[in-house]
Amino acid sequence: MQIRTLPVYSKLADTAKVPPEVAARLPDDWRLYQHQLETYRALTEGEADVIFNTAMTGDGKSLAGQLPVLIQEWRSPLLAMYPTNELVRDQQGQLRGSQQQWRADLQVAPLNSAELDDIMALGDYTQRGDALMGVLRNHDVVLTNPDIFHLVMQQFYVRPKDAPDKIIGPMVDRFPQFTFDEFHIFSTPQVISVLNALLFIHEMAGPASPRKFLFLSATPGASMLEYLERSGLQVKEIAGQYLHKESPPDEAKWRRILHKTTVHFEASRVETWVKEHLEDTLLPFFKQRTSHAKGAIIVNSVAAAHRLLKWIQPVFETHGLSVAPNTGLTSRQRRALSYEADLLIGTSTVDVGVDFQINFLLFESRGAGSFLQRLGRLGRHDGYERDGKSYRFKDFVAYALVPPWIEETIFKGRDEAEPLLKDGEVVERERLNEAIQTAYPRPATFDAYARLWGKFQSVRIIQALSDRTVREQYSDVRVRLGKRYEETFDIRLRPAFGDYKRLRKRQRKLLDEAVAFRGGSYFTCCVIDEDEEEAARFKTADLLQMVANADLERLDEEDFYVAAEQARLQRHIFERHKPLAFFRLHGWRDERRDYRLRFNRDIGGWGAERFGKATLLKGWQLDAQVPGLTALNNRLSRRQLPTLLCLGHHPLELKRRLRLPLLFAVYQFESRDGVEGCVAFGREALLLETRLQYSRLDCGGGAMIF
Repeated sequence: MQIRTLPVYSKLADTAKVPPEVAARLPDDWRLYQHQLETYRALTEGEADVIFNTAMTGDGKSLAGQLPVLIQEWRSPLLAMYPTNELVRDQQGQLRGSQQQWRADLQVAPLNSAELDDIMALGDYTQRGDALMGVLRNHDVVLTNPDIFHLVMQQFYVRPKDAPDKIIGPMVDRFPQFTFDEFHIFSTPQVISVLNALLFIHEMAGPASPRKFLFLSATPGASMLEYLERSGLQVKEIAGQYLHKESPPDEAKWRRILHKTTVHFEASRVETWVKEHLEDTLLPFFKQRTSHAKGAIIVNSVAAAHRLLKWIQPVFETHGLSVAPNTGLTSRQRRALSYEADLLIGTSTVDVGVDFQINFLLFESRGAGSFLQRLGRLGRHDGYERDGKSYRFKDFVAYALVPPWIEETIFKGRDEAEPLLKDGEVVERERLNEAIQTAYPRPATFDAYARLWGKFQSVRIIQALSDRTVREQYSDVRVRLGKRYEETFDIRLRPAFGDYKRLRKRQRKLLDEAVAFRGGSYFTCCVIDEDEEEAARFKTADLLQMVANADLERLDEEDFYVAAEQARLQRHIFERHKPLAFFRLHGWRDERRDYRLRFNRDIGGWGAERFGKATLLKGWQLDAQVPGLTALNNRLSRRQLPTLLCLGHHPLELKRRLRLPLLFAVYQFESRDGVEGCVAFGREALLLETRLQYSRLDCGGGAMIF
């Protein structure tokens, strides 16, 4: 099955309506899009506190958010946040070019955990909070991630004797604009975190010096819009204006942002498809177009990406074609080089916002959002440059691999419904987007999370403002902010304070999980990757993914740290992840290896009230064919983990019945007395409890569902 999408043209701004200060800085032969001009006005003139720019992929949303600092420079510094470090690097490169084009003299800095480690290693600072403040104070544009922003707002970078606003206060004073790029990929806990921060900043800054919050997002989530409606913040949405047509419209009013594309739909998995079509489809696409082809394959797991690399790379190399990986395990240097390859094989590190110069795309998806996000990487550029020479693309082709029932829903219709698309049809991008969103089931949104667990983030902020060092200074802010938190999240802070104190005393790790941004990682290992060089060989990785997919050799813990220090890496960078095991990574298995989680306790006599709720449990062990298993389990079994047990259900069935996301981490387990069920750890345990509270699903017993 296949369809063809029409080219997409975006409306250009009327030159007569461009403000003088913008016109004076416009690069030669440059035209702004209408949505970019509207965003600039909303950020510099309008009354809105929160601005959503929902323009299409490839339509210059990022530049729209950067216009105030490019034009006003140091007078309008910018703190911009991106969900992945790969996107930070991509935006850093694009901003470097924008500075030259717009003749802007800006001090720009990336800011993430690794950057802070590098700054601390220089010895100029003794505390990470001070190092962070040095970056914030001395740069006009700081490109970071929401994780660090969250840690600042939740006072994780201050010492016990410091005032809680030691970093927050100067940060709010310094930056009049906070931008959140690609925020739609985040789920309810992250939405709650950011809204807690926005309301705090809004109250802290006051009406005399309002701060602007810009979200660059394909579609604002329903829960976020509902929270904002109750928050009292003024919201403005800015959308792009588009034409979809075969023949070019008036170039004085419209500019093409996406090429026409042929999209093939097949009911398969990427690994299966490549095994079947490497020689008859994938390779011929590149051979027939000689140097006029560049492509990407995007999959859902690191292991799948590396298996594909092992199969495709030797075949392509015999024809002079390069293939390179770009995954969460790929070093920074190799990631940068991967964009120059004829074929890039990547994971979610590259499907969010990264600007691809490709005309071929093969991808799988986790749902409607990732489908549209990944397809949006294709058709954005006329061609690419290599070694000083330009190559134009002649056509744009995608292969979308979907589950059989998704293909059936789209092209045949299900439950007597009409087909959403027809084979061979020519469609507009909006129609394709609607079809995909209709075909995929909408995942759970965890609406009650704010009342059950998100409330503790609000409590931490109010509690910090009650500290003796700032109590009087923030007395009025504390009262107003508390009321806004209650109205926005439908919570009651007085009982929430009591719950907070009880958790902190009895189950501190659950509280830590609730106030974290993305949640903790409880199955981490350290590896020396033999496919990399020098310091890039030393990595942290997901233990369960390694056990299932990698060829591993056991490594003594101290041997790992000695080798890391010889490579001039500080051991605390790895120790803070509390690794369970240490390995040499020699490669990736062709077939996945099974493993099982075992709970070394008898639970057959437990009451039903102990299931379906997040709690702290220890005694977990791994049953797998992996070197060093005894030492690994000795570590694992002693650790108390945020855990939720649900009996009587298989993980796949549980996810289906509760509409959990495809990659939601739920595992099958067996207890010491032979009871079987599902288990979720960390953030997933909190989310699963939220979902179970409003379902009729019984987690206390019953037969396993297979």
